Amino acid sequence: MAGDRFELAIVNSADPYGKVPLARILIRGHMHWQGEHPIAPGAQKVDFVADEAYEVTPLLQAFADVLNQVAAQGYAKWEVGQTQSVFGKNFAPFGLSAGKNFMEYDLVYVSHGLLFWGARHVDGRGFDTEQNRPTNLQIPLARK
Repeated sequence: MAGDRFELAIVNSADPYGKVPLARILIRGHMHWQGEHPIAPGAQKVDFVADEAYEVTPLLQAFADVLNQVAAQGYAKWEVGQTQSVFGKNFAPFGLSAGKNFMEYDLVYVSHGLLFWGARHVDGRGFDTEQNRPTNLQIPLARK
């Protein structure tokens, strides 16, 4: 639907059980519906474009230290708990380039009140091109 927006707030963890928070990430932007996806009747191709905000908050000192080594230029000193905008800037740790909005070619499927996103590729490829759009579904999310 024209004008549809999204806001994604996630916490990445440094461990597989989510006990050691690494960083909080906030992304906001627009959704562009591209038509049906063949994975299931009603599934839709959706492009997510972060054209409003992209913020990073280090939650672990070791991550802040890494950012101060690889992403210092154009930023204040990275400190635990201090949010900085990486929107529209170079940010090598996430592969962001100045002047280019982050975008993912994803899929969305709603069934039985559950939300399914596209499953990440097992070989680690991102959803950065139409050819890399997911072809499988993740485990569903239930509304709380």
